[in-house]
Amino acid sequence: MAMRFGMLAAITFAFPFFVYWVVDVSGARHTDAAGALAMMLGIFLKPIIYLLFALSTLRLSLWRAGSIGISPKIGLCISLLVLCDLSFGTTFGSFWAVGFALGVLYIKLPASLFAAVIAMVTLCLLQDFKQPMTGRVATLYRIWKGLLFIFLGLGLIELASFALPWLLGLIGIRTSFGFRYLLMMPTGYLKYYLFYPLGVLIPFAAVSAALVIENRRATPDNKSRVGALFRNKGALLSEPVRIKHKLPYPKTKAAGLSPTAFLQNEYQGALS
Repeated sequence: MAMRFGMLAAITFAFPFFVYWVVDVSGARHTDAAGALAMMLGIFLKPIIYLLFALSTLRLSLWRAGSIGISPKIGLCISLLVLCDLSFGTTFGSFWAVGFALGVLYIKLPASLFAAVIAMVTLCLLQDFKQPMTGRVATLYRIWKGLLFIFLGLGLIELASFALPWLLGLIGIRTSFGFRYLLMMPTGYLKYYLFYPLGVLIPFAAVSAALVIENRRATPDNKSRVGALFRNKGALLSEPVRIKHKLPYPKTKAAGLSPTAFLQNEYQGALS
């Protein structure tokens, strides 16, 4: 997942240079068509790049959610949160006329994308959940899930308002912007009273950290997958030695060790 976010950052940084190269190669650099070409690349190519990135996170988030014992719907929510900041992914790093043409007059803080990053890091740090959840783990998980759904709901409304000019383009630009106004009016009041985005983003990060800490306290090391891995590794290292190398018991008795302890010492000495 970190590699995918790194690739997105690299593509976003390199996109203006790519647009400049295309304009230069096409011969439109010193003509009036240079701005139009740069705007078309930003409007049509940049959303495709961001959509592919959002889809690439789906399989990993679904797999991780299922592997720790929670609903795969949480993984789906993470990919949808990434998709909700399509306006940011389209306009950031693009020609200035892209945002103007799409009705994005300024670049907002990508709250949905930040929430998706926090949620994915949380899933990576969580260990297997005991079902059914009880105690503080269950309470923190319900709060965490509720904040995640708040981000998702507000993000989907913003995504719909951003995509309406494309979806309702045949009806007319005035109609599409009228629908955007109807969508943004009620959510604007809700964001104001929630102090969105920082008023929800900071508590979400705090609850995520508390959930990870409480989850690890409720899962002792001797029951965790890491502990099981080391136990299995020790069994794999010691079992073939006991089977394949039968040492005379008098030799182990002279050393003051049991046959098993003597074999383990001999094996560790050979490895070192």
